[in-house]
Amino acid sequence: MKQRAQLKAGSLSFVEVLATSIALIGPSMTPILIAPYMYAVAGNGTWLAYVFGGTMLVFVALCINQFARRSSEAGSMYGYVAGNLGATAGAIGGWALLWAYGFVATAVLGAMALFVEILLAGAGVHPPVVAIVFVLALVAWQAAYRGVQVSAIVMLVLEAISVTIICLLVAVVLHAHGPALDMRQLKLQGAFPGGIGLAIAFAVFSYVGFESATAFGAEAKRPLVSIPRAVIGSVLFASVFFVVATYAEIVGLAHAAKPLDRQTFPLGTLAELYGIGYLRVPIVIGALCSAFSVCLACITTAGRIGYAMAGAGILPAAFARIESKHDTPNVAVTVVTAITLAIAAGALALHVDPVDVFNNCGTLSSFGFILIYMLIAIAAAVYARRLGTLRAGDLALSVVAVALLILATVWLFDSVPAPPQRWFAYYFVAFVAAGWLAFVLRSRKASG
Repeated sequence: MKQRAQLKAGSLSFVEVLATSIALIGPSMTPILIAPYMYAVAGNGTWLAYVFGGTMLVFVALCINQFARRSSEAGSMYGYVAGNLGATAGAIGGWALLWAYGFVATAVLGAMALFVEILLAGAGVHPPVVAIVFVLALVAWQAAYRGVQVSAIVMLVLEAISVTIICLLVAVVLHAHGPALDMRQLKLQGAFPGGIGLAIAFAVFSYVGFESATAFGAEAKRPLVSIPRAVIGSVLFASVFFVVATYAEIVGLAHAAKPLDRQTFPLGTLAELYGIGYLRVPIVIGALCSAFSVCLACITTAGRIGYAMAGAGILPAAFARIESKHDTPNVAVTVVTAITLAIAAGALALHVDPVDVFNNCGTLSSFGFILIYMLIAIAAAVYARRLGTLRAGDLALSVVAVALLILATVWLFDSVPAPPQRWFAYYFVAFVAAGWLAFVLRSRKASG
């Protein structure tokens, strides 16, 4: 009898694991699409919001590493919660992760549609936006289906290109500005049109996905070393990049006709203002590459979360199937791709603007990430206590992480948003409740 196919053990180096986390963060997306909305609420304090947001997620990362430095398995974020808070909490965490990764993938499909439209419009070509999304989703699915090694290498190269182009533009802007610091930003002049607190909550969307390396515990080389380093490294890299990039954007657009919050493509405007307009097209291409790498990382990671959940009986057994040729969870990857494509294509077919698809789906994803981060912070303390290694510092990490995440949630909903955002929280609660109910019914059926 043929032995059941397994994920390839020890097939990913530290660089590839780190690339997966950075790619899922998609740092290029922040100065291109997220920064204008951050500036609208935090003004010249946008960079400070990223300092606070990065600090908050460092605490979360340290909680994640309580597990990552001691154990590894496919779909570890789900496994960490289930193993320490029980099967019910694990099921809720698993559904939250699938929600989060699925909506990030959908969000960047909207972003990719926008970038491709910009590129093709310059050539006088205007294909249907739904067709663009379908082709891009198909390419991402093929890459994820064919193997995680190919996926990781592609993500590393694409994101490196995008970040390099943006760093070049940032260097030009800062050089032109000179060595003097922008005192308006240091003094937070005009930084409170909506409050930095709300911006910190929004900043979570810029960072979400830094923990994705934990889903590759079964495939990483020296996982107890490489995964913790990748988790912390991705947060620190993103924090530095976000702070410097947003600082440069605010400096560079200080005397532009439109401020940052009214820019639809701020980096393109900066390139024109500083006499390097020839970078405009490469920036769009880089943004497209970044968005594609995020989509690919989401599909790849969500597929492995589904694989782990199926192994625990939460999802149908078919999701635990491994394709023998490429050793990938082909059914889980295919289902994740189909659902995200259906949501993105459906919204675009109803004439929802691609930018709105990005913003709305990105907001939806934040609910799932905040919930799983809270569960992980609690589970980390429980895990250390079970091992008999719980120290005051370990407990403090969990308490601070949970407290900061609660503050982020409160800030996010301090004001009642207009529809459809007003209903997003209810959609998420209904989804998690449905997942919990399905878990309860399957458990009763299995035991009865």
